[in-house]
Amino acid sequence: RESISQLIDHANSHPAPIAAVDIPSGLLAETGATPGAVINADNTITFIALKPGLLTGKARDVTGQLHFDSLGLDSWLAGQETKIQRFSAEQLSHWLKPRRPTSHKGDHGRLVIIGGDHGTAGAIRMTGEAALRAGAGLVRVLTRSENIAPLLTARPELMVHELTMDSLTESLEWADVVVIGPGLGQQEWGKKALQKVENFRKPMLWDADALNLLAINPDKRHNRVITPHPGEAAR
Repeated sequence: RESISQLIDHANSHPAPIAAVDIPSGLLAETGATPGAVINADNTITFIALKPGLLTGKARDVTGQLHFDSLGLDSWLAGQETKIQRFSAEQLSHWLKPRRPTSHKGDHGRLVIIGGDHGTAGAIRMTGEAALRAGAGLVRVLTRSENIAPLLTARPELMVHELTMDSLTESLEWADVVVIGPGLGQQEWGKKALQKVENFRKPMLWDADALNLLAINPDKRHNRVITPHPGEAAR
């Protein structure tokens, strides 16, 4: 008798299209992980509620086109408690109201981004550009002094300063939201900045090397959003 993994391998090698019902075999419903052999479906048909594993982890590699029907249970599902929520672009459009014609950049928040150690100016540049594109009004970048000219040449809308303890203290008081981590590195320069930042209680996003440093001394703060990729999360 063939093992499940052998059957999955046979199915994947067959030229006919594969339709998975409920979830592709081998894809974990809670996490989207694939610890072993997994069906590579062309279409996945699922019902009642979308499982987290169909939308996270490796799901996009193996589900193909996802077809979902609640079977008329939308009202019942809306009353159930869940650990995670999924938001659509349509829902976000209701939260992000159109800006007033007379508004200006000072009306749309002040963001400080901290990072960009030696050799990683690109990380902090892309973060700053993403913040501008996302609609942040005033974006300040604190980084190594050698990064200032390249960043201002690439994105003159950014306000770029050398990261010192004085500039960091002033910027943390000035900002509404703090982002730390892109290109921060794990040397003393980055560690000192992180130690200063973690004592502030403003809304923060920790990414990249900030998460690597957090893994050394983990703690939870209600004002902190973390954005790890799988390798960072595993730490």
